[in-house]
This record gives sequence, C-alpha cells and structure tokens, in this order.
Amino acid sequence: MTEPYYRDEQVTLHLGDSLDVLPTLPDASVDAVVCDPPYELGFMGKAWDASGVAYNIDIWRQCWRVLKPGGHLLAFGGTRTYHRMACAIEDAGFEIRDSIHWIYGSGFPKGQDIGKALDRRRDDREQVLQVTNWLKSARDAAGWTNIRLNELFGFHPNGQAQHWTTQGVAAAVPTPEQWDLLRDALGFDDTDIRPLIAELHSRKGALGEAWAQREVIGQRTAGLGTGRGTVAVIGDSDNKDVTAPKSPAARQWEGWNTALKPAHEPLVVARKSTGFNTTVANVLEHGTGALNIDGCRTAAGQDYRDKCASVVGLASNQNGDAYGEWTGVREDSANAAGRWPTNVVLTHPPLLDEHSQTIGDACADGCVSGCPVAEMDKQSGGRASIGGASRFFPVFRYQAKAPASERPRLDDGTAHPTVKPIALMRWLVRLVTPPGGTVLDPFAGSCTTLEAAALEHMRAIGIEQHEPYARMCAPRLAKERVYDLFGEIA
Repeated sequence: MTEPYYRDEQVTLHLGDSLDVLPTLPDASVDAVVCDPPYELGFMGKAWDASGVAYNIDIWRQCWRVLKPGGHLLAFGGTRTYHRMACAIEDAGFEIRDSIHWIYGSGFPKGQDIGKALDRRRDDREQVLQVTNWLKSARDAAGWTNIRLNELFGFHPNGQAQHWTTQGVAAAVPTPEQWDLLRDALGFDDTDIRPLIAELHSRKGALGEAWAQREVIGQRTAGLGTGRGTVAVIGDSDNKDVTAPKSPAARQWEGWNTALKPAHEPLVVARKSTGFNTTVANVLEHGTGALNIDGCRTAAGQDYRDKCASVVGLASNQNGDAYGEWTGVREDSANAAGRWPTNVVLTHPPLLDEHSQTIGDACADGCVSGCPVAEMDKQSGGRASIGGASRFFPVFRYQAKAPASERPRLDDGTAHPTVKPIALMRWLVRLVTPPGGTVLDPFAGSCTTLEAAALEHMRAIGIEQHEPYARMCAPRLAKERVYDLFGEIA
C-alpha cells in the first residue's frame, strides 16, 4: 500500500478506491464508520454519483470486517435510493438498528411543472407515425427485418430500428444521416417522404405554439439554486416573467408537478454483531456496541425538569395508566444534560418555534398521565408548555449554506458540491464512537467527517478516490480550529 495522502497525529487520509484501500486495513481496527456515500442520483452530472458503489455489498463487507464487534455504521442516503443502500449494508452482515432523519428547510424542488410542460409541448405524433408507417412498408418491400436494420447500424438486436417502424408510443424518426443509410441499403425512392422528414427535424426541440402565447402576469426573482441536501444557494438574481397557462390542457394541470420539496435525508443506523458477547460484555472488552446518549442529549430548561418530575404515591397499572389520588409529592428525575437524543435531527431557523408552542404536552417526556402539570396545561390553553416543538429534538444552527470555512476550495475554483455541516457530523461521530476511538469514512469527500472526529478528540481514517477533493482536504485538516458543540467558531 502506498503512503497516505495526508497524515497527522489524529487523521489519516488515503487517496484511492475504497475497494483497494479497505482490504489493507487490519481486522477490527476501527470503532465506528460514519460516512456520506454517493446517493447514486447522477448529481450535477458527476460520474462519482452514479457508479453504484453505495449498493456494492463488497465495500460494506470490508467496513464490517474492519469494525470492532458491536461497532456502529452511520451512512447517509438519498430518499429515492436509501433502501438499496440499506439492503446492501444488511446483506453485508450488519444488523439494521434504526434510521436517523436529518430534517432541514432549505431544500429546493427540482420536478417538472406539468402546466408549463404542456404549453411547451409540440405534438408532431401524427407526422411521426406517417414516417414510421412509410419506413415499415419500405422495409417489408425489401425483405428486411428490424434485427437486420439494427445490425446495419451496429445496434443491439432489439435496438433503435423498432422505434423507426412502429405505430406505438415509442415511435421515432431517424436522423437525416441514418435515413440516407437506410435509403441506400433498402434501395427505396424517398422523394415523396423526404420533405416531411426534413420538416420534423427542422423543428426538433422547438417549443409548442402555446408557449409563445402565454400572457405575462407578473415577475419573480430568479437566481435560487441548491446543492444536495442542506444548501440553498442564492446566486446572481434577475427577474423572470410569470406567465399564465394558455392551452386548455395547461390550464387544467396548472399547479401540478412531479416532485416534492426535499426536506430530509435519511441515515441508516447499523451495527456489527457482538458475536457471543452480550452488549455489556462487548462494551467492556471492545468499547463498542452502545450509543453515547448523555453525550448527545438535547439541552432543556426548567420546564423540562418540572414536567418530567415523577409522581410519588400515584398507583399505575402495567400499561402505565395512572389512577388514585395524587399525593402532591414529586421527585425530580430529569437528566441534567437534557432530553434523550432522538432519531430525528433538525436544521431550521429558530423562528419556526414562535409558531409551534405545544398544547397539552406536559407528559411528552414520559410523565405519567394524571399529573397535575398536564391538567394545568390543559386548563391554561397550553400556556404551561414552554418552548416550541423543536425542543424535543437535536437542533443545529440554520444556515442557507455551510460557511466558507467549511467549504474548501482550490485556487482553480474546484469545490465539493455536497458538504455536510460540521456540527451535524460532530454529533453523529460523538453518538457512535467511544472517547478517543477511531472513525472510518470510506467516502471522505470534503473531509467533514474527519475534521469532526478530530474536533471531538478522536482519530479518523478517510479514503477519497478523487485527487482534487483529497487535495482540498489537506489544508482543511491541517488548519487549527476550535468549535463549540453547535458548530460555532469559539
């Protein structure tokens, strides 16, 4: 194995394919795997996001091998492709323990506006079918088949020729160059049909007539773009016309689209088996197998302590339903560090909480029913509940995009398009890695996971296949930074 691309006291970064580098790492040598694999969506046309590596069982088997018994794996996935990655991880030998959902408010919908598409649409189907019917007759007259036509062009036996000779929905017209080759091979006279073929190709890609007739009814500011997941990027803005639908079909389907606004990304939570050990024995032997609950609690105020005070002297049945008279005695059982971490984490503006005051949720943290605090909450119309709904979840500071300090860029402008917030990655690393443990990221990207591990005083091993990304990681990892637990520079 070649020397690491970058190494310091805490972090080692390898440049290469994970399937080549992972086999060189020792068995049971890392405590956790925290990674952000390709979502396999072809994001921004990048080849690395359409390689199928996230579905490759071999890469997850290697992760399983290098993990200590009981070690956890956290891996981000896309909402459309997460299931295939999770199945590959499970097939590699992992136990699927849970899923974490990272929710944010800055996603941008990328679907097709059906109303606009209908006005843009040019319907040439009648003329296209006229051409395909003519070519089918010429093919039959020459005694050829579609298979033979495909051979002529070097296509698959079930290739393009079937679209040139069908009356079905997939009917298509050959290019002028393809048509000339067909004419020479089949020996037909195309004098009567050639003008129609030329006309169809001359308006190929042209918008429908209804599009030019749409009435301008206003303007909107353009320039809002988005990166995968967290970042909504405001670029150079200009004004764009807002137009009303023209054709009857466009009016009927105005307001319909093909996609929802993205607002969350799932993570698979998987664990390597502890073997014949119990979880407790495994923790003692390897330091892995459990989650760092207290290290990842959600900070809470006195209202949490008051509402979670257990009721003493109030009997309950086996289902936890309380009955009898409350004695008025309470025992504070709330954890000083705050609420138990959830499998939902939020990134949103604090403004949301101003309109999400919860009503009647005094027992939301496990207080038994019948508690007078809950009754007071009901009678007061919810005024006894303090704080918005987000207080039950880990919340990270909202930003339209990660700050420049977290988005490394080369002198030529090269930057990674999918950067996760450092505060989020610190929380995830801290959740599954014992103090001073080693974190592995086989898809290092912009090295956010590696930096997060270093800031949590852990060791980290990263693998990145693309040299420009590895090159931008080195100065990021070498730069001294001190952050607080919420990602703010201290």
